[in-house]
Amino acid sequence: MPRTVSEITMSPDRAPHLHPGLLHPHPDSPRSMPPASTTPADTGTHGATFQQDDISHAAQYTTEELGFEKLPEDIVHHIHSHLRVQDAARAACVSRVFLRSWRRYSNLMLDDRALGLTEKKYEEREISIIDKVDKILENHYSNGVKVKTLSLDLYAYKNIDASYLDRWLEISVKSGTEELYLMLQSVMDGNYYSFPCSVLSDKEAASSIQDLFLVSCIFHSTSTLGFLKRLKSLNLSMVHISEEGFGHFLSKSSALEQLVVYGCSGITCLRIPYTLQQLKILHIKTCEMMQVVEIDAPNLCTLRYSGGPLVQISARNSSQLKNVTFWFNDVSAPAILSYVRARLPYIAPNVECLILRSHKENFDTPVLSSKLIHLKKLVIGVLKSKEAFTPSYDAFSLVSFLDSSPVLDSFTMWRKMFFLKQG
Repeated sequence: MPRTVSEITMSPDRAPHLHPGLLHPHPDSPRSMPPASTTPADTGTHGATFQQDDISHAAQYTTEELGFEKLPEDIVHHIHSHLRVQDAARAACVSRVFLRSWRRYSNLMLDDRALGLTEKKYEEREISIIDKVDKILENHYSNGVKVKTLSLDLYAYKNIDASYLDRWLEISVKSGTEELYLMLQSVMDGNYYSFPCSVLSDKEAASSIQDLFLVSCIFHSTSTLGFLKRLKSLNLSMVHISEEGFGHFLSKSSALEQLVVYGCSGITCLRIPYTLQQLKILHIKTCEMMQVVEIDAPNLCTLRYSGGPLVQISARNSSQLKNVTFWFNDVSAPAILSYVRARLPYIAPNVECLILRSHKENFDTPVLSSKLIHLKKLVIGVLKSKEAFTPSYDAFSLVSFLDSSPVLDSFTMWRKMFFLKQG
């Protein structure tokens, strides 16, 4: 009994055969984001080999037993598309119905766990993952299969040559990929990987991409981007991009609904323009160099700001902003509660849900005349170390939030003490 399936290579007029060998065993536990999966791998000396007759016989028996031949093709493909890639490949080995569906299988989520590489030594894994990803994408490309979702989780590897990444993105994204997740080491081959904006300059690619998730790369030449008219979700994590480049990116993304900016050190002033009419969620996290955030997105309803320094935030046309979170884990941003009490009525006058977490409060929360007349839910957490504790802070000053919130119906407050290790 094989432990896992190796890559299936196909042409439209041929029955399947297996790429030589079988995968090494690997855990089947699901991964969180994006879900892991895939097909191929190397031959193990302990592995078995499927013969063509075995596959044909198994496929015939399976379809007779389960009646898949009687199901409409679209339903079979829908079922097949919800399998992990490796399980989808296994199904194609034993069912002609799923084989036909495999030729259209478009969700490729590839990482070392899904490719059965976790038990290999690091050096072997790095060579193997390049070989396997290359064969999978080449197989889809040569058979004209559009890759709808491509997830490349290469965070564990630092020596993958940029030419491979360029090639993989070229043959998949330009064919009309809708969801792209690219997770890299912060430094690969001694340098940050420069994302080739040219792959999104093609009209079909630019008009197809809906979800873009990038970790640890550089964005240059954003002027070459096409009009990203269907891009709804953008997540830039530890991406090196200039303020000008970021502004140009947003100018091409008018359909954007969710924006996450995490650890992007090249941005000191983040401007969210009025043209982002569809933007609903904005999350800014641990951008150490950021100093100013200017928001002019008329339909923004959720703002989360966490980590990094406390910045000056201003908002125009913010009547729809109902959910606000300020979440800090260290002492780099003291007096969050005082800042929010003073500024929030001007940032989000119609806020209904407010969640705050502060590491250090060295000023009492001020009593002000401004009101939060729509605030219904308030959560305040104070995380204090022994060293950061300020005995002079009067917790009863938080009554300022209560006095300013006439319709408040839920108030939660917690305080956690922890001690920093010395030396």
